[in-house]
Amino acid sequence: MSLSRKIIVAALAMQAVAAAAFASAEFKPGEVIVKFREGIVRPRASMNLLYKSAGVRAIRHFNGSMKGFERVILQENVKVQDAIAEFEKNSMVEYAQPNYIIRISPQEMKPQEGGIPCIPGFDIPGCDPDAKMPCLFPGIPFPPGCDDSGGGGGGGGDEPGNPPSNRPELKPAPEEVNPPVADPNLSKAYGIGKIGADQAWATHKGNKDMVVAVIDTGIDYNHDDLSFNVWRNPNPTKNDVAGYDFIHNDGLPFDDQGHGSHCAGTIGAVGGNGVGVSGVNQRVSIMGVKFLSAEGSGSTEGAIQSIDYAVEHGAKVLSNSWGGPGDSGNKALYEAIERAKAKGVLFIAAAGNDGKDNDNSSQASYPAGFDNDNLISVAATDNNDKMAYFSNYGKKTTHVGAPGVNVYSLAPGNGYASMSGTSMACPHVAGAAALLWSKNPSWDYKKVKETLMSTADPVPSLAGKTITGGRINVLKALQVTK
Repeated sequence: MSLSRKIIVAALAMQAVAAAAFASAEFKPGEVIVKFREGIVRPRASMNLLYKSAGVRAIRHFNGSMKGFERVILQENVKVQDAIAEFEKNSMVEYAQPNYIIRISPQEMKPQEGGIPCIPGFDIPGCDPDAKMPCLFPGIPFPPGCDDSGGGGGGGGDEPGNPPSNRPELKPAPEEVNPPVADPNLSKAYGIGKIGADQAWATHKGNKDMVVAVIDTGIDYNHDDLSFNVWRNPNPTKNDVAGYDFIHNDGLPFDDQGHGSHCAGTIGAVGGNGVGVSGVNQRVSIMGVKFLSAEGSGSTEGAIQSIDYAVEHGAKVLSNSWGGPGDSGNKALYEAIERAKAKGVLFIAAAGNDGKDNDNSSQASYPAGFDNDNLISVAATDNNDKMAYFSNYGKKTTHVGAPGVNVYSLAPGNGYASMSGTSMACPHVAGAAALLWSKNPSWDYKKVKETLMSTADPVPSLAGKTITGGRINVLKALQVTK
């Protein structure tokens, strides 16, 4: 074979690999994220030529932590991969990539009462034949035997447990209940006891100085069981008192899906207020940062903006119950987590609900599959410490397990719901990190991560499936003094 033919074959092979990478992940058609080299001069004439050759019709520039990044919109007849190739030929560009789509997992289940429902044709150990799972799509009976009545905390309307039809203004924070009054439904939130949080409260309940960002579908900032623990921005510039909404670009990060409020409740539902349940932290500041829509989807652009916003506004722990498969090339997201690390911030990620091995980069869920030093990836376990059948895992990439099956927590509209997924396991660890860190404010993220991992309870179902082979125990973690 001649040299020229070998070069052609090699080029075709590289194109095939690139095409496979594009095919394995979802991305927004007609959009590219571009990072330009730092410190390089970009003459306007050269930039205009670059935009023309790449087929760009609109540009969004970023400032702050994202300075040097652009999100470009392509002309209708231009393919994303072709535009990326054109950008990366230019010496001013560090890299270009798709604007990957990120979602809460489509396998996420919201059982009504009881345990995980049995699904005909699937072997699901320990499933409850009387439990019902809502249909994934209204009017379509899938999975078989699903319930299309719209219960379980989803849907629309203004009844308790359903998101209001509009986004309410933030109400003033309520007064603290003092002396404390027992939370009547705490026993329903079995994960709190499973990780030893209820026993840990005898010595430390958390405090409002610790800020945890729930980067998700938003939060119900007026929920009676959350409002007291909602972060209040001391220096709002965009009416962003409780956080920010990157879907609507305003300061009302209201949860119109249900997912974010559920996660927020596990981290910091108000303890001792005589209402509902308590989160792992009875006292904490929950920052709502919304980049996922009512349908549970968002983009890399929104995720990066959310991470940077949370870090810039003082969050020390980021709870991230979302991801996407095949996004190992998502450099922009990886770098956002690195920027959080540079500020000493912990990034907690749900491992994913595909039942796959995150050690395999071609099928892993990201960001959980990344190797950032400040990242903790979380698998889901049930009330018997069995790893959930849907949970992703990885003896090199998944750090710990936490309760994620039939977890009882908050729903928008002053409601409550049981949900399952690594999305529910992630906030148990985010809450544990916040509780531990608020007791030891001089620690750095490395010490918090190391302590949570070293004090995890070994459980057989996680042996060889996670780095620690264990499920977190915040009571033991709080007993570590140095």
